[in-house]
Amino acid sequence: MDVSLKNRFLKSYFSFSVGIWFSAIISFLSVPITSWLIEPAEYGKATMFSTIYSMILLIVLIGTPNGFMRLYHSVEEKRKLLWSSLVVPVFLSVIFFGFVLLFKDTVNIFLAGQKNSKAHLILVFAVFFGVLQTFSQTVLRMQEKGFSYSALQIVSAASNVLFVILYALLISRNFYAVLYAQLFSNILALSLGIYLHRESWFPIKIDKSLVKEILAYSYPFLLSGVVWWLFGWTDRIVLRMYSTFEEIGLYSAAFKLVSVMSLFTSGFSTFWYPFAYEQYEKNPNNKELFSKTFDYISFLILILALLIMSAKNVIFLLFAKSYRSSAYIAPFLLLQPVAITMAIVVARGIDFAKKTYWYIISDGVAAAFNIIGNLLLIPLLGAKGAAVTTGLSSIIVFAIEKAASEKLYPVKYNSKRAYVSMLILIIIASINTFFERFYVGILSSLTGIVVVTLLYNDVFRKLMKSFFEFLNRLKSMNK
Repeated sequence: MDVSLKNRFLKSYFSFSVGIWFSAIISFLSVPITSWLIEPAEYGKATMFSTIYSMILLIVLIGTPNGFMRLYHSVEEKRKLLWSSLVVPVFLSVIFFGFVLLFKDTVNIFLAGQKNSKAHLILVFAVFFGVLQTFSQTVLRMQEKGFSYSALQIVSAASNVLFVILYALLISRNFYAVLYAQLFSNILALSLGIYLHRESWFPIKIDKSLVKEILAYSYPFLLSGVVWWLFGWTDRIVLRMYSTFEEIGLYSAAFKLVSVMSLFTSGFSTFWYPFAYEQYEKNPNNKELFSKTFDYISFLILILALLIMSAKNVIFLLFAKSYRSSAYIAPFLLLQPVAITMAIVVARGIDFAKKTYWYIISDGVAAAFNIIGNLLLIPLLGAKGAAVTTGLSSIIVFAIEKAASEKLYPVKYNSKRAYVSMLILIIIASINTFFERFYVGILSSLTGIVVVTLLYNDVFRKLMKSFFEFLNRLKSMNK
């Protein structure tokens, strides 16, 4: 990777990540505030609403944002591509609106526990504006306007928290505070996004042949998305069947540790997709970009996982005492962001070849493994069994997508080094899960850091060289 491309890569990552970091901080700080304002039962209703909203939005979008990204650099008229991608999701949103009005009593009872509720109306409007907001963000991603993307994320997160507080204090401390806040923050961020970049939206143009091409490419993402959504909830469902609410609470707390790594994953994936598509369209033979990116990202995410694993007990001192045993549930959950981040790099060959049915296969196999693993391990190990299965299932996703992608778009990835490092991570996660001793966890994790660094010694040396060059530039600027 040449110097100019590397600098652009780093700048793009930072510009897209800053919004995710600040949004995560705002969201994290809002949790204790919300707990003081809204009763657990009311917050439970809001959580159910968010769960259904995310599922409906996934279905209505039918994967079209992926089609938009894939074709972005091959279609000259961007507005035509945008509205050709949007027309079907908007139409499905209208159909969903009619369906909800027809069965509004049933929907309200499911969401709010009573017929006399406005939850159904908030849901349909949230889905409609959610579709537009998703494409607003996707447009900014493809235009590589990272700071605009980040600014709108921060606006959305901050307005969400502010609206929850105002509604709870001035109107009522119920679940509507969270529902209206989600709707309001989406509309605000969407309005600002469209206004600031209105040249990307208007005038409206639609191409029927383009609509068909987008749908043909996109629909497998719906199927894989539904499978992935189910995959994400299997562990809680089986825990509820075979374990206790306390175990579910501890398991959920363990995911707080994973969210730290998710900042890295989210920031990287946000800019990597458009960046990778653009580079492929410019020069499909530049495969060294993908192999080098894989090496660097693999090393960084593995080291980050091991560092967090070594500090897990200290981090959970911030939680209430009753939650501190979650530290021994979290290690295997850290495999998930590691495997998914690595898959984000290597799976792009599937997109380039437009063979997106491979995502259905990878997610389907992983989901089946996850269900069987949870049914076998949760009765024996409780939440630890769920964590083990979730972590290993993510590695299956990586393995299948990598194998498929390499056949469709051959790249010389250092696969052996990656799999050996993953095996080391599994061994250390096992030690940190089943040996509940503070010093054992730290020593094993630090040993893993040393071994992985030795495996990636060439990458480590280049990173250190770049770091010292950066420091020297800063020193020269201050003189």
